Amino acid sequence: IFPPLLFPSLQEDTTLKTVFGNWTLFAKILRASLYGVTSLHQEPCGGSKTNARKWSLQQVTPGSIAWAAVIVIFLLSPDTEFPGSGVGKSSTINYKDLFFQYKKLLITKWETKRIKTIVTNINRYVFGAAKLSTSMDPAGAEDFSEEINRAMLALDMDTDSEE
Repeated sequence: IFPPLLFPSLQEDTTLKTVFGNWTLFAKILRASLYGVTSLHQEPCGGSKTNARKWSLQQVTPGSIAWAAVIVIFLLSPDTEFPGSGVGKSSTINYKDLFFQYKKLLITKWETKRIKTIVTNINRYVFGAAKLSTSMDPAGAEDFSEEINRAMLALDMDTDSEE
C-alpha cells in the first residue's frame, strides 16, 4: 500500500513516519494537471483558462494529494488505461482503495506538523508563495477528523463483535 515513491529519496520507511515525504513529485503532478505541462518549466501566465482557475483552487486538499499519489503509481504501473472499476487490468492494483486509504490517512493526520509541512510545500510549489492561504484547513472545510476517528473505532468494534 506504501510504495517507495511515497517516501523521500524513494527509500521506503518501515516506520511510515516519512510517508508522503516525496512531496515534490505530487506537487509536479498537481501543477501540470492544474496549469498545464508547460507550467513545470515556466510560470503559468494568465492567458488560457487553467483548471486551477476553472475550479477556483487556491490550495491542495487531502483528496488532491491522494489523487496525485495514485496517479504516480498508475503511471509507473504496467496498466495502459485507468479502469472504471478502480482495479488495474494488468497490475491488479486497486487504485480506488489506494485513493480512499491515502485520503483517509491525510484527513486524519491533516493537523500534524509533518503533514502541515508537506501541504505548505506543495501549496507553495503549485500555487506560489503569494497565493498561500494562512489557513491550513483543506479547501475551507470543517475538520471532521474527530468524527472520522470515532466512526472508524465504532466500525472496528462492530467487525469484532460479528466475527
